[in-house]
Amino acid sequence: MNAMRWLCLCLILCAPHPGAGQTSLSLDSCLVLARRNSPQIRMADNAVRAADLARSELNTTALPQLQAVIDGIYIPVPPKYGYDPAITDGGEVRGLASLRQSVYDGGVRGLKSDQFSVDIERLENERRLVGLDLTLAVKQAFCESLRARGEVALQQGSVDQLEGYLGLVRRLYNGGSASATDLLKSEIQTSTAHLALAKAREASLGALFALEEVMGISPDTSVTLADSLGEAPGYPPDSEGGFDPASTIDMTVAGMLVRRAMLEEDITRRERFPDISLFADAGYLTSGDNLRLPVSERLNGLGYQVGLGIQFPILNWGATGLRTEQKEVATDDLRNRMEILRRSIASDAVRLRVQIAGARERLGLLRANLMKANDNYILTKSKFAAGASLSLEVLSAQQALTDVRLAELQTLADIRSCTAKIERLNARGEGPR
Repeated sequence: MNAMRWLCLCLILCAPHPGAGQTSLSLDSCLVLARRNSPQIRMADNAVRAADLARSELNTTALPQLQAVIDGIYIPVPPKYGYDPAITDGGEVRGLASLRQSVYDGGVRGLKSDQFSVDIERLENERRLVGLDLTLAVKQAFCESLRARGEVALQQGSVDQLEGYLGLVRRLYNGGSASATDLLKSEIQTSTAHLALAKAREASLGALFALEEVMGISPDTSVTLADSLGEAPGYPPDSEGGFDPASTIDMTVAGMLVRRAMLEEDITRRERFPDISLFADAGYLTSGDNLRLPVSERLNGLGYQVGLGIQFPILNWGATGLRTEQKEVATDDLRNRMEILRRSIASDAVRLRVQIAGARERLGLLRANLMKANDNYILTKSKFAAGASLSLEVLSAQQALTDVRLAELQTLADIRSCTAKIERLNARGEGPR
């Protein structure tokens, strides 16, 4: 019991006190805080920005590329050491401004640009996915915190009922109308209710801290939630209502991965196409032999040159075809994964709707039973006071009433959680712009 007292004391000290600077948060406030403090959303923004920069970098390669070339090569002149002077000219010195312009690359640059565009669209949808997953996490944590807080209230109500009943039993015991067994049973169940209340308070604090972690704020016991587990608005209909898994954001992202893989196939096939470019340079270029001549006899090394370059493969032993087949296999794998995802989404949508329909039906039965359980407890307690029933019957009736209330609370939480999941599942993706 000493450990129990210490736990209760810690919970009382940690629990928020009325009027002590409490912060009341609605679900919308929690969502705003979570989005503002989310590193995942910032990382998703960075990924979109990086892909956009990569596409801009690729586009610059279509522009003329200008560079400076400065180098010098020394080669000994025979007879002591040296290569054939007709080839080496005793070395080379050059300082040039070189310009190269791609004329035709088989359409590879355009395909890569399309790839980056698909990547940007995919990353933007994935950023939405991060936001949707964060929203779901906040809603579920918020719902669990509400359920845990509601359980504390229900357990407190159970304790109050049992404390009142225990007082009645003690009065009857002192008057000789109740037995010692009745008193002991009542004390044991009251003590058990206190233990359940302490456990519920501990779970409530844990649920609140879990919600604050999702929101990205430090644990704060002064935070309260401005909501309750009532009938949440906007429940989805029982029927599928024309639900199409192919239009969900998850399928949109999967489809973009397939599109990107198909573009990768095309890029690999274009390896067989020629690569044509213009080049030109201007500056100073001379040989070592020319520099060894007297100044009056040297040739002028200033000049320029222009040219056209064409490069294309002739024989690579089928490497391009093999690489293309590898890309096709990878694309087929992505299509198969996309089909698995479609089936999973369709199954989840049906399962969640069945769960919501079942929970609604269960909620109706529980609320009908709640009235009966409450009437039964009041009647049994009155009969016990009149000596017409046993104490055990009263305690059983009180426990049944508490169990029905807890089941109702859990059912409301289940409905709200399933609703949040199906809203996440129904989110639509944004196609190409």
